[in-house]
Amino acid sequence: MTKKIRNIYILAVVIIIAVVSAGMIYNKYFRLNERDKIISKLSDEYYYLNLYKDVAYTGDEECKSCHNDIHDTYHQTGMGRSLYKPAQEIEIEDYTMRNPVYDEKSDFYYTAYKKDKAYYQKEYRLDKEGKVIHQLEKKIDYVMGSGNNTRSYLYSENGFYYEMPLSWYTEKAKWDLSPGYQKTNLRFSRPIVQECMNCHNSYSGFVEYSENKFDLKLKEGIGCESCHGPGELHIRRQTEKTDLFSALDNDTIDRTIVNPVNLPLEEKLSVCFQCHLQGDVRVFAEDKKQSDFRPGMKLEEVKSVFIQDNVEKGNFKIASHAARMYLSDCFIKSSGEMTCITCHDPHVSSKNVPKEFFNGKCLSCHNVQTLSSLNTKPEHTEKSNCVSCHMRQGSTKDVQHVNFTDHWIRKEISILTEEEKDKLEEINAPVTLKSFNNSGGKYAPIELGIAYVYYFDSKHSNPEYLKKGIPLLEENLKTFPNHKNGLYYLGLAYLRNGRIQESIKTFEKLLLLDPGNAQAHYLLGNAYEKSKNNLKAIESYQNSLKYFPDNVKSLNSLGNLYYASGKFKEAIEAYYKAINISSGSTNILNNLADINLYKMNNISEAKSYLKKAIDLDPDYMPALNNLGNAYMLSGETAEAEKIFNEIILKDPKNVLAYGNLAVLYEDKGDIGKAKDMLQKVLQINPNDARAKQMMDKLNN
Repeated sequence: MTKKIRNIYILAVVIIIAVVSAGMIYNKYFRLNERDKIISKLSDEYYYLNLYKDVAYTGDEECKSCHNDIHDTYHQTGMGRSLYKPAQEIEIEDYTMRNPVYDEKSDFYYTAYKKDKAYYQKEYRLDKEGKVIHQLEKKIDYVMGSGNNTRSYLYSENGFYYEMPLSWYTEKAKWDLSPGYQKTNLRFSRPIVQECMNCHNSYSGFVEYSENKFDLKLKEGIGCESCHGPGELHIRRQTEKTDLFSALDNDTIDRTIVNPVNLPLEEKLSVCFQCHLQGDVRVFAEDKKQSDFRPGMKLEEVKSVFIQDNVEKGNFKIASHAARMYLSDCFIKSSGEMTCITCHDPHVSSKNVPKEFFNGKCLSCHNVQTLSSLNTKPEHTEKSNCVSCHMRQGSTKDVQHVNFTDHWIRKEISILTEEEKDKLEEINAPVTLKSFNNSGGKYAPIELGIAYVYYFDSKHSNPEYLKKGIPLLEENLKTFPNHKNGLYYLGLAYLRNGRIQESIKTFEKLLLLDPGNAQAHYLLGNAYEKSKNNLKAIESYQNSLKYFPDNVKSLNSLGNLYYASGKFKEAIEAYYKAINISSGSTNILNNLADINLYKMNNISEAKSYLKKAIDLDPDYMPALNNLGNAYMLSGETAEAEKIFNEIILKDPKNVLAYGNLAVLYEDKGDIGKAKDMLQKVLQINPNDARAKQMMDKLNN
């Protein structure tokens, strides 16, 4: 098409799908997002026209107008009920239960309750007499999970989303700590990251470079378009009384919407695997993120999934259906004929499907008489329950109290002992990672290197992972020197490994290629700070905030550097910005108190911040120590002594508390007690210079 003709078509605002030769090759022009101009020339990269990023999502209500029955049954499935606001009509929980959940490790109690038509979770602690000495509550903003097995709960602040400590476990009808909290209780601070959100609701408006910030208006539940792709073109084809889409009339498949049944095997599996292939590490392709995946693509176009090599056979997780299915002879020997949708209709809840349906799927391939003649142990009949014998039911490695189906179909299943289950949780030796389906193409070695660095930084800080990851990245970035993800994770690996100058050089190179990468600017600031170049660190943190102004970590680091350089006004301003974004940050509250207490001589203001920090976390030692100091400076020695003794009960090796008590007792003239406290310090740290100096003074 000539430039002149193209200009005529643009002025006419016409969407053209030109048929070229008998091969039906299309030059595709669409008026997208209802704008009266052509904004995108679509190539022949994809067969389905709704795979391109400029084609808009419309929401389930648009689908419902034509597909009402499917819409209604789908929204009874677990996927259709995966994220929503709490409401009385959908309650399955018992909010009247009076027995709180107690976490012995943290000494916190938890309970969930209703108040004035709203829902809350509360954390509290009791003293020896049963009196409440700490209490913190948060309002539930969203429920995550269908409730078929479990429900977890989210609260938000300024668009940042966090998981809450309690979950409801449906089968046992009980509240208990949320998955993972038995090992590490993150209380109300566990961030909901992009992958987590995208696999529990339709595309979520993730704010780039944040960890857990999303558009305030979240969509609720996994929608139709998560499996069929964005519906704009499909709806327009059905509703516009024009000939704009007439060139598609001879196609046997509607190219404006994806029906997974019609996809090739890998693309078909990818629709399910986008969420049901958990793995251990997910590495995104260059310039891709979770929401870039559209049904009809291969998953590896967006991300590679890495799993542990030689993993224990009993190790299955709640979202590991794909990896387990791949172990099944039924899948392997079917040459791609058996897929997820062989047994599952995504529009119908499995809870509403009788066992005879699944047995029928098995018997469509397996002959009852042949099975009985080959295996004399059980008698195989058409009424046998195939699933009960050949697909293990039980708890998963990562979520307690659920009875889940292991999708590794086997002839014989060995039931794990409790000891074997516990062993799965142990990480003793460094694991070896491998790509689930050998994805990554020419960048595969770089992505493997990224996987090791990510595993170190987020899961297990064994330096062996850096030893594996760094050489892979160094060697393969020689071939692909502008691979931005590779440079980012190499810079991170150098930073974590203490190779600071190499980290600085790597991040600076990355930022020449990607100057708007807020997180890279932040990490470069970390590296400069470690190299004692505070001016460059301040510049890096400021650059980070240009691209992501709500980066609390950058604001806090910036405040710390201003504080260290004597710019107290600028430090307080940075801390204020940070605490207005994240009011629950005990670290920032303590920093505000610190600067007010020791530099601004504002003891009252400092006490206010410290009490807020301790209200949020009664075990936060820096704030407790500072509060004790604040009481000492204001002459409230009895309160100070009480605080320091409380610290020692919580942390018997806290040298600051012993040292402060020594000072307090010296001021009171109780030299014997002061010496006792100094002896405690020197038992913990024999080289403590301040304790030695003070002891010499008291002995003379």
